[in-house]
Amino acid sequence: MPDWPLFGDADRTTLVDVLDSGSWYTGDRVREFEESFATYQNATYGVACTGGTVALEAIIRASGIGVGDEIITSPYTFIGTCSAILKTGAAIRFVDVDPYTSNLDIDEIENAITSSTRAIMPVHFGGLACDIDRLIDICEHHDLVMLEDAAHGWGAKYKGKGLGAWGKASGFSFQQSKNITCGDGGIALTNDEAVADAIGCAVNQGRSRYGMADPRLQWGGNHRMTEFSAAILLAQLSRLPEHVEIREQNAGMLTRTLNGILGIEPCRRDPNATVVSWHVYGARYLEEDWDGLPREVFVKAMRAEGVELNTGYAEPVYRNVVFQQDWGNSEDIKPFPWAGESWVQDYRSLNLPKVEQYCNERISYKHTGLLFSEAKMKLVCDAFEKVWEHRSELVEAWRMGEIEP
Repeated sequence: MPDWPLFGDADRTTLVDVLDSGSWYTGDRVREFEESFATYQNATYGVACTGGTVALEAIIRASGIGVGDEIITSPYTFIGTCSAILKTGAAIRFVDVDPYTSNLDIDEIENAITSSTRAIMPVHFGGLACDIDRLIDICEHHDLVMLEDAAHGWGAKYKGKGLGAWGKASGFSFQQSKNITCGDGGIALTNDEAVADAIGCAVNQGRSRYGMADPRLQWGGNHRMTEFSAAILLAQLSRLPEHVEIREQNAGMLTRTLNGILGIEPCRRDPNATVVSWHVYGARYLEEDWDGLPREVFVKAMRAEGVELNTGYAEPVYRNVVFQQDWGNSEDIKPFPWAGESWVQDYRSLNLPKVEQYCNERISYKHTGLLFSEAKMKLVCDAFEKVWEHRSELVEAWRMGEIEP
């Protein structure tokens, strides 16, 4: 895999410029990045902060959602999605996924809506857009807010419009593993100035985005982005369009290859997903088509060919230890006493069948490998075909105990 993060002379120069400026946490670069990234994603306002989880928490608070409210979201996501919701005092209602896309199953959402539901937070996992048109229809019909977890959505588009610009607000991550990074950081986007001010208040100790305290706004924490982070992100953003294009080309090559291999089903792309960012390239590995060869053995074989596959999340996020504790409430399971009195799901017994199966089938390929040259990407595709062609020998070696999962 290519080294990550990528950086060059522009990154070094801009950091030195910040050092020399004497303005390390207040200055022009944060505002420039906020405006540049918002424009890149086709949104009106951007509010930079210290992380993607902070951005999500801020957009929830700015939407007036808190104790007693429910937010519908995906169980196939990083714990940060959930942490952001719970920190506002709201409760989570998990809805099963569509195993063909890894995103929320839109057909399951309306049955999960209750009188306490205030928002739907779709996760555009890997940068693959959810079916935004249907989500908007559901939100409008039920008077709900759509808040986008676009942590993987840098440069991705739906109907030509950037992810994160469709809902009331959205949150992005710039953590080190991400396609654009400053080590750690985040940004919230919105098209509503009042919401932008409320988000700014949440991350800037109750102050408006570029001013002092406004008594009409809410309290907030100290989650401001530094000039150093913004400077690096501006340099990274200048390279992002080229990287998005390369990943799209290589992902297309990989999809064409995998479509010719029985038992590997690439994640389906929504017809309206005009650009995908490909933070991870996901597919389902179907053991029955590989004569029962365990997914883990297949991954080992691919790694032996130099292809760094992994298996994605081992289990749905509701199996995280945080959701499995009773926090001293043994009679009625209320695992998060700070998040209200009405509990929507018993997370310790929750079993959503499609995401459970999906976690056992998922294989993932990192975005860094999608920056390969065309020739090197061809070698990755050849490796998949080679392992498929030699599956009989691989299965025999596994059954003889020569290969362990």
